Amino acid sequence: MIAAELAKQWRRPRTLGTLGALAGFSFALTIALALSGADQLQRVGDIPLLIVPERAGSSIPVIALASTMKFFLPLAVAIFAGESIAGDAAVGSLRYALARPLSRSRYLLAKLLVALLLSLVAVLLVPLAGLAAGTLAFGSHPLSAIDGSASTALHSAILTFSATDTIARMGVGTAYVAAGMLSIFSFAFLLSTLTAYPFAAVAGGVGLTLVSRVLNSDYLPGVAVLNKWMPNNDVDLWEHFFQRPAQTGGMAHFLLLQLIYAGVCLGAAWWWFARRDILV
Repeated sequence: MIAAELAKQWRRPRTLGTLGALAGFSFALTIALALSGADQLQRVGDIPLLIVPERAGSSIPVIALASTMKFFLPLAVAIFAGESIAGDAAVGSLRYALARPLSRSRYLLAKLLVALLLSLVAVLLVPLAGLAAGTLAFGSHPLSAIDGSASTALHSAILTFSATDTIARMGVGTAYVAAGMLSIFSFAFLLSTLTAYPFAAVAGGVGLTLVSRVLNSDYLPGVAVLNKWMPNNDVDLWEHFFQRPAQTGGMAHFLLLQLIYAGVCLGAAWWWFARRDILV
């Protein structure tokens, strides 16, 4: 069931288009930086990190992941999760799929695992494509960055990471971002079991991301009481891995919050789908 579902999803233009767009973004970013002046300082994140791309190809995955983690990656994850069940319902194949001698739990599990795998591929693709494009364009050299939070007007805190160290830090950062997509994925998957309109489920997942970003005490101090419960606010904390010493404050809470959202949303999805009347 899982292999058949994966083969079906992999052949869909929506899957290939989404993954192709994410990989293409990293290559387009590299070309844009090369044409606009890769010798100029680029600000990355809210720390901020200041990086000159042409000095190290490994700077591209850092910039690419930071550029996609707040909208494009949540959108891709919401697409895979939101269309998983609602897509079948929209074309009328859900009723026939469940008419076979197959339990609803097994059907839902197959859909969940395939959507989860595609979402993970989407997250991994951005830094991997960025590393390939950056290495081709600028070579493999140590990454030099200015830590804006530790710098003053009279002193720049310059940090240097070997190519191997940069890739290792990016690996941990990518894993953190992937875990940070779990709440968006779970909410879109829940909506996918509630509606026969894939767009509604996808929009709901993206909407959760936007609400999370709006209800952020960095921009609206009055919502500080809600800030710690918003699922996507601290997805950028991985950037602190590129400081010395690396900062991990807030990460444990963020990851725990992802598990809470996943437990609640996926539990509700299973409960509803097991009792749902399939009419389409």
